Amino acid sequence: MNSDKKILICDKIEPEGVDLLKESGFTILENPTITPEELLEVITEVHVVVVRSRTKITESVINSGKILELICRPGTGIDNIDSSTAEKNNIPVFTSVEASTNAVAELTISLAVSLARSIPLADQSLKDNQWIKNSILGSELRGKTFGIIGLGRIGRRTGILASALEMKVIGFEKQIVDKDYLSKYNVTQVELNELLSKSDFISLHLPATPETIHMIGKEQFELMKNTSFLINTARGQLIVESDLFDALSNNKIAGAALDVFETEPPTNTDLIKLKNLIATPHIGAQIIEAQKEASIVIAQKIINFYSENKTTE
Repeated sequence: MNSDKKILICDKIEPEGVDLLKESGFTILENPTITPEELLEVITEVHVVVVRSRTKITESVINSGKILELICRPGTGIDNIDSSTAEKNNIPVFTSVEASTNAVAELTISLAVSLARSIPLADQSLKDNQWIKNSILGSELRGKTFGIIGLGRIGRRTGILASALEMKVIGFEKQIVDKDYLSKYNVTQVELNELLSKSDFISLHLPATPETIHMIGKEQFELMKNTSFLINTARGQLIVESDLFDALSNNKIAGAALDVFETEPPTNTDLIKLKNLIATPHIGAQIIEAQKEASIVIAQKIINFYSENKTTE
């Protein structure tokens, strides 16, 4: 039994995972509105902490967790977790990246379609009692080049969906990508500059790291077609937002769709209000199936961790 192990759940997660942990004998402390001050106090008495994006697991929090053995994030990114301090303290950080893979890939393709057909503009015009049919001329995705920056789990899934739409898929990834995947879905691995210059749609699927932060700025926009669309469902820090604003304002690119922003909620209202930008509030994994799956996946990882480390105190 795991009754001697306390798990603190700081943000709201779906009940299926919580129930699974309770059935496995863990003591569960739920506080979905916990403050940073409260967290510093209670972290001293728990073995596992589970957070979403709201709660920050800082160096102070980790160092205060004298019996902390595991940090869990039902989601993909760990921007809100000081992973280097966790590593120094030999505390694993688990995520449920696999749970939201298809959800984020589907949103990416949805945004591509919305950009190509000006769906948000068409919708808003009718709500404003305007009939602008002759002003909206879209384009098909079929036959267009879809460039994917980052051929990890989500990037590869996005490539599968784009390929199913009969798009030409190219991808940039520093590591060697599985040849069977590339062959099966007719994906070509290329260098970044080639991808930027050839793609009709460019989609970002990388984490925010010192190497990737602000990787898309003025220099990269200069390489893109003025008919191209940029989509970011990964991390807002990947793009220099001021340079994106300039590129959109000056028609250097045709449009962009952002589900993520450098600051969330975003404060760059001038960017968001541009007519050739589609903005959504970080909803990539916000679907019923992904939320439920993320809760279950992270719960199972906790259970497996203690099953494999029965002697851990």
